[in-house]
Amino acid sequence: MSLRKSAISGLKWSSISHFGRRGLSLLTTIILARLLEPADFGLVAMAAVVIGFIELFKDLGTATAVIQRKDLSQGLLASVFWLNACFALAAAIVLYLLAPLLGAFYREPQVTPIMQVLSLSFLLSGLSNLQVSLLERNLDFDKLAGIEIATTLFATLVGITAAFLGHGAWSLVYQMLAGNFLGTLLFWSASPWRPSWQFDWAEIRSVLGFSLNLTGSNIFNYFARNADKLLIGRFLGSQDLGYYDLAYRLMQFPLQGISAVIGRVMFPLYSRMQDDAGQFRRAYLKVASAIALISFPLMLGLTALAGPFVLTLFGAAWTPVIALLLILAPLGALQSILTTIGHIYTAKGRTDLGMWWTVGAGLLIVLSFVLGLPWGILGVTASYAIMFLLLTYPAFAIPFRLIGLKVRDLGGVLWRPAACSLVMYAVVAGTVMGSPPGVPGWLVLSLLVPLGAVVYFASSWAINRELLLEVSSILRGKG
Repeated sequence: MSLRKSAISGLKWSSISHFGRRGLSLLTTIILARLLEPADFGLVAMAAVVIGFIELFKDLGTATAVIQRKDLSQGLLASVFWLNACFALAAAIVLYLLAPLLGAFYREPQVTPIMQVLSLSFLLSGLSNLQVSLLERNLDFDKLAGIEIATTLFATLVGITAAFLGHGAWSLVYQMLAGNFLGTLLFWSASPWRPSWQFDWAEIRSVLGFSLNLTGSNIFNYFARNADKLLIGRFLGSQDLGYYDLAYRLMQFPLQGISAVIGRVMFPLYSRMQDDAGQFRRAYLKVASAIALISFPLMLGLTALAGPFVLTLFGAAWTPVIALLLILAPLGALQSILTTIGHIYTAKGRTDLGMWWTVGAGLLIVLSFVLGLPWGILGVTASYAIMFLLLTYPAFAIPFRLIGLKVRDLGGVLWRPAACSLVMYAVVAGTVMGSPPGVPGWLVLSLLVPLGAVVYFASSWAINRELLLEVSSILRGKG
């Protein structure tokens, strides 16, 4: 199968998986927001920040190295598997023992048992992440899609059932563990590879430089992206963190759904193009323009309809989320493109350069959170937005040098979807402002979402028709 056909097939199945999972996740969030208190979400968010950080160490980047590496041996795979299993077990033990200290840090005793139970997730994921990497390397995205949707559906049912039965924050805990448990079983059943009883340090050392730099980059990136939740949880409390966490997740829903789908498929393909800079550049620009075509209107549409969206779907108790979305959603449009640059570092084997950029930028991002704290969650969000915009140009320019790409070349493919999205935003936001008071939020959404879609499609047809037709053809499997 050609690279183009492989990419189209992978995008189709990854889209089915990711959008199906994100849809279920959004539905679950809406239902649980009605059944649980904001503080319940805040408690689990406190635990999730620490758990997600420790999870970065579970394989030291070796699973990604398996995808990037041109040639694999059974000795390398078996060594990576056992290394992952050992680190996952160690991480579970460390988190269990540290949970009381972390609960004291947050000044929330309920966080301690939540973290201890969730420590089991490390062991489960450590036993299956290599199987996932092998499926991705072989572009078996149809198998991955079926497993991931089934896992998410099962976890959703567990979480909602537990919430109906009155388990509060523990409903979210049960949901996470249920998904990890079923996923581990299904990934093993789908992957034909099985570990042998061997471990070779020489094989591990052959990928360790790549893997450790990648892990270092992931650690600092995670710290920078989650320091806001740590600081808000520590100094502003679980309720404010609940508001902030929901706003951030709403911004991430379309962002992750689009960028993650395309990035997941393109990384193994980029790795095959790593020695052909011209092909790499063309593929990257095509990917960036396709992401912008979809993510730009979604994020600006969410900005225009933030008020009726939050009040209708989540209720008046979540009103503070609206102001946060007005800042975060526009940033999400730009962030959807920024998520693609990590694949340049990894596909080109320059995880060292990626790590140093992440360290420098991450420290500045954390500083922005600290500077915004005196003004509450709105101050943290606004301060982050300013720093994010200041870092945008170098964030693109540095990795682009690895493939001979200019930032202005990226601007050349992004201006059309940006312009069409701004036209759509002006129409929808203007209509919202001109609407008479007292109009139900559901009615506003039911009328303006289709209006925004029509305006954006018409604008794209006028000035971005070629890309619109190409993406439409790919989505229909005819690319």
